[in-house]
Amino acid sequence: MRTPNCIKISSTKNKRMWLYRFLLVVATPFIARRIWRFHKRYDNYRVAEALGKWGAMKADLWLHCASVGEVLAAKTLITQWLTQHPNKTLLVTTVTPTGEAQVQKWFSGRVQHRYLPLDHTVCVQRALKQLSCTQLAIIETELWPNLLKAAKAKGMTIQVINARLSERSAKRYEKFGFFSRSLMALPDRFLAHAATDAERFKALGATGVPVVGNIKFDISPPEDSEIAVWRQAIVPKNEFVWIAASTHEGEDLQFLAAHQALLQQVPDAKLILVPRHPERFEAVYKLSQQQGFQTVRRSDDQLDTWAQANVLLGDSMGEMMRYFAISDVVFVAGSMIERGGHNPIEPAILSKPVIVGAHTFNFADITESLIHDGGAVRVRSEGELVDQLLLLQDLTQRQTMGQKALSNAKANQGALARVLQYLDIS
Repeated sequence: MRTPNCIKISSTKNKRMWLYRFLLVVATPFIARRIWRFHKRYDNYRVAEALGKWGAMKADLWLHCASVGEVLAAKTLITQWLTQHPNKTLLVTTVTPTGEAQVQKWFSGRVQHRYLPLDHTVCVQRALKQLSCTQLAIIETELWPNLLKAAKAKGMTIQVINARLSERSAKRYEKFGFFSRSLMALPDRFLAHAATDAERFKALGATGVPVVGNIKFDISPPEDSEIAVWRQAIVPKNEFVWIAASTHEGEDLQFLAAHQALLQQVPDAKLILVPRHPERFEAVYKLSQQQGFQTVRRSDDQLDTWAQANVLLGDSMGEMMRYFAISDVVFVAGSMIERGGHNPIEPAILSKPVIVGAHTFNFADITESLIHDGGAVRVRSEGELVDQLLLLQDLTQRQTMGQKALSNAKANQGALARVLQYLDIS
């Protein structure tokens, strides 16, 4: 595999690809099944593009955002880049149709969109042969070996934005050092979130690893008239409402149990339950009903029924900031099980007190900093979660904790400007 300073890909590095190629062959039936599901479920999914049939096109910058989360992370970055370069062309790729829907919702007519080709050599090379572009930027650490290899061979500058690498992930990469070191050498830069991330990338063979921070800190609270409407609909008498955001299998029952215990002391409390993945919406809805809760779905779009429910299922995509905004307390899920947790930045930006579980290794630095500054608290059981929710019934307590969360977020802003400098094409 060719390094940034080499034109030829050595035979030794080619041999290091054998494991990846083997795994790709093994995974092909599962990949094909996923594509078929996308095709059947989403009208906006274009299979031909996933196979590399992009059509001839030109772009000044290619930005890859895997799915909805990455598109959300890149929203402000895209907006600022378009403002700075009004006469330039931006290509945005996603893997998922839900990600594409968000791109179209916010930037229709302002950017070009294509689905990322499958990471088979033939698909990647077919797409890149049709593309004229010199810069590839990838949001977060989604490293597709064949894509990076082909982009490098084409002479493109490759940068990874919001690059983070947990200790657990770094150890996994290290187990396959013969392969991962070649992979980490392909991007020209990893724009690392924190010094700890930078050190892990360097230890795995990356060279250009400046620490620039996390662009998610630079998002602004939404100016959204629907927030007031939603808040009035779910808690017309200003009752207490908390959210379990981006839940995974194995967590929902814990949150429902905690809510059941909370209702014993706060009978009018409301829970917004938002599964991480759309394919779980129906199962979580049925689970909530089975546990005896009056449950309504966001997708039913019947706001007049929300006040009668004690659980609102957030079965929609791209509306998490709105869910956060109407909540009094935010639990950032993925942390009650060994999933590693999700990013607590967005609720902190909205001045919301944050609760997390025991497992936050995916965002360890951010979470620990927020806890240290008093904007978040960690719980290790349903009982501790209920105790914290009861403590946060006090408005003054919520406001104090929320302000500390916001102060922590503001102290970490500035990454966006630094990233834009690296993406300067003038």
